[in-house]
Amino acid sequence: MKRRNTLKWQMLRLMAIGWFVPLTAIVLLFLLVVSGRIDRQSERIITTSMEKAAEISILRLSDCIDASKDASYLPYIGDAWAEYQSSGDSGRLYNDVTNFLSAQYKYNPSFDITALIFVDEPDTIYYTGNTTGRGSVSRIRFFKDQVQGKAIELSEELDTRTEFFSMGGHVYMIRNLMGRGFKRYAVLIMELNPEEVFESIKSVWEYRGMSVSFEGQQLWSEGDVPETIDQAARNDEVVMKSIAGKEMVLCSKKSVDGSFNYAVSYDATAVNLEKRTITVTFCILLVFLIPLIFMVMYFFNRKITAPISELTDVSKQIADGNYGVTAKVREENGEITDLSRNFNKMSDKLSEQFNKIFVEEIALRDANIHALQSQINPHFLNNTLEIINWEARMHGEEKVSSMIEALSVMMSATMDRNRQSLITLEEEMEYVNAYLYIIECRYQERFTHEEIIDPALLSVRVPRLIIQPVIENAVEYGNTGDDRRQISLKIEGTRDGDKVDMKIMIINPGEPSEEDMAKIKELLTDDIDIRPMEERSTRIGIRNVNRRLKMIYGGESHLTIEPDGQGNTISTIFVKN
Repeated sequence: MKRRNTLKWQMLRLMAIGWFVPLTAIVLLFLLVVSGRIDRQSERIITTSMEKAAEISILRLSDCIDASKDASYLPYIGDAWAEYQSSGDSGRLYNDVTNFLSAQYKYNPSFDITALIFVDEPDTIYYTGNTTGRGSVSRIRFFKDQVQGKAIELSEELDTRTEFFSMGGHVYMIRNLMGRGFKRYAVLIMELNPEEVFESIKSVWEYRGMSVSFEGQQLWSEGDVPETIDQAARNDEVVMKSIAGKEMVLCSKKSVDGSFNYAVSYDATAVNLEKRTITVTFCILLVFLIPLIFMVMYFFNRKITAPISELTDVSKQIADGNYGVTAKVREENGEITDLSRNFNKMSDKLSEQFNKIFVEEIALRDANIHALQSQINPHFLNNTLEIINWEARMHGEEKVSSMIEALSVMMSATMDRNRQSLITLEEEMEYVNAYLYIIECRYQERFTHEEIIDPALLSVRVPRLIIQPVIENAVEYGNTGDDRRQISLKIEGTRDGDKVDMKIMIINPGEPSEEDMAKIKELLTDDIDIRPMEERSTRIGIRNVNRRLKMIYGGESHLTIEPDGQGNTISTIFVKN
């Protein structure tokens, strides 16, 4: 007897063929699409964060290399060694060398200890330690017992390059100090602070551990990473691969003296967790929303496809260099919301890190605006000044010679040949005194000035040429009414380690008119083109000082010019770091 083809089974077959099978196929298709997008998105996030983190680390290593060059380019160590060879005063040599090392490297968080060894006296070590406590006695003892011999051995073949090596979990950077004829006379060894130099690597998404090597030799490792890593990435390339059962992202970056290889292990379960959550959600929707297939389609499009497409579009903008752009966070989207928030946090963090790196370069560019306007073949001018100075001395014109030397100091400050955006307050005062000497020669007894400076602040590092332009403005626009000029300079403040709260006041007689005050307020705003260039050039110095202070230190550091209500004008430079 034939089984009857009942309506029940017809409906079931119809639902199975017309609804369940297509819905299942659609759900599976969506599952594959979303899973693939999450995989690609996660890979893009990991590789992008790895590449940018490696770039930041290379920039910090480059800063360390540049800092080490100060020992070669600045004359202090070479002069101290020459003085010792002629006098034999070892105590003075020790004081001069250790004072220089402390001034240059003691407060640099990238260095734990800095040691210097003269080639002719390899058993004597001159050193300084970081003030944070990392430059401990145990590090110095380890250096003497384990590192000193290897460092001297490496320096013999080093020439003028910078070399990196590690011993016992310590990372060192070494370079030679060359004398006349490029003859090696001293070796500078610096123990790097890995927590500072390689800190950016920890920003890689789902970071678990890192390994850093230089020219194939491991320098530093921490966290959950394999003991041996086959570096498959070429220069400026990011590679993702599995090593010893761990998911790794590899990156290689080239510096001036060699290639650095970075390897980071990350938690791949986070990506799988996202995919697993979406899979469960799809299955639940498949069970409960079969009668509402169109609503399901709408739901998936609105809840998943659209947000992920938006994340993809935003990630492309980040890949194109538009850091800081964020995706719209849809609060009702569950895990996708978390992914969007985490993505936005990562984008903001990348933008913040790069802004910090480039802000000093921007400030340095603005600091040279005034110099660039006045530089006309500076080498020719310097040579000409030297010839004029020589002629003046030959004819006994000592005053003219002194004025030419002061002018030469001012030109050196504006040209900034060493490309140092920050100098000590003591060096800044040398430029100020050179300018004041020229003004004294111009006005003679009609110009007087006084200085009150806290000696404890002379070693504070400040932007180049922030005082002289303000004093120049005060001299030009301030007089007592009988063509006499009078300036009072007062520098006071507090210092706690790297934190500085300093106030520099320049007082001159005379109060600006309302029209002058309006011009001053315009000059001290953040706008660039308030007035034509012809008018801005007369006071471009004070605008330059105010903008550089804000760019380097933030809004709390700035310049103010105000009357004191007693017939004087007070120009105040606030430096707060």
